[in-house]
Amino acid sequence: MAADLPDGFADLAGAARAEGYNFLDRLDARWKNAAYDGDRDASVFAVFGEDRPIAIGAQTHDEYDPSPDHRRLRHFYVHPDFRRNGVGRTLAGALIQEAFQLAPHLHLRATHDLSRAFWDAMGFERVDRPDRSHRISRSSGD
Repeated sequence: MAADLPDGFADLAGAARAEGYNFLDRLDARWKNAAYDGDRDASVFAVFGEDRPIAIGAQTHDEYDPSPDHRRLRHFYVHPDFRRNGVGRTLAGALIQEAFQLAPHLHLRATHDLSRAFWDAMGFERVDRPDRSHRISRSSGD
């Protein structure tokens, strides 16, 4: 994993915080505490616009289901000024593609209606578990 989160990350985290979302603060804390260093396959992707990160997300091991057949998408956020124009779908698609190269099953936890609807539209199935709201599995032909 890279040594630092991208330049401009603090501003993106501030935008998330202003909307009441603190998961980018958790990404920052976990990154600084090397929480993902034991997962050599973990990655963080960012989309840049106007010379700053406008969206970010990660794929990591799933600590709630540590089987090597499972990965977790997390810390997914698109700045409100850049929503509904394909940025989120592009970022999610890249994360899904990378995670599916590592494991056949992906999980995530969407905490509000907008994100639940987004992941539904991305083809994820809703599940009723406290540690995840959605899952998707790689098709056997992939």
